[in-house]
Amino acid sequence: MTTVEVITSVERRRRWGREEELRIVAESAQSDRTVSQVARAHGIAPGQLFTWRRQLLAAAIERHEVESGFVPVRITPGAVTAAAASAESHIDIRLASGIVISVGRCVEIEPLRRVLTALAVQ
Repeated sequence: MTTVEVITSVERRRRWGREEELRIVAESAQSDRTVSQVARAHGIAPGQLFTWRRQLLAAAIERHEVESGFVPVRITPGAVTAAAASAESHIDIRLASGIVISVGRCVEIEPLRRVLTALAVQ
């Protein structure tokens, strides 16, 4: 049997607490759920959930949260043309500690991530 919801009056705009928004957004990030499924389960429009996700991402970028995985990047003048001209393209990663890591295009991501994580702890 199908359940039908009958709305008898005009419902006022709901107010969601910050913790509740965070919980719903976190639920929408699970790999086994879609935004539409989560929105439907909580009685909100998918567009509202996308707006919350966008706002949270913007706030995280503004705070430069390390755990978000985003780091500031600076491209030095002439670096693009110099890299394009070289036979073996590479990038230089300069850490705040002064360590410079030069990485070629054939480097594997996981070992590089482990090295950068280990150097960040020092």
